[in-house]
Amino acid sequence: MRQPVVADRYYVTWEEIGKPLIPGDYEIPNLGLLTLDDADVHFATRVPGAAFFVRRSAALGGRYVVVAREQPA
Repeated sequence: MRQPVVADRYYVTWEEIGKPLIPGDYEIPNLGLLTLDDADVHFATRVPGAAFFVRRSAALGGRYVVVAREQPA
């Protein structure tokens, strides 16, 4: 079972969810469904090694949503 990295947030890489090129719902291994929007996909396709901090959204039925993007140094 995955452990949160900060409070209720999990760290997920773009590669880990299959490098999707369109917004939608994608499976996070050992966690659940992640809903990616246009901005998340745009970021991931332009930043090498893209990664996100995600958390569960009650409003979306328990799916995970991106709450922050890992910014390159």
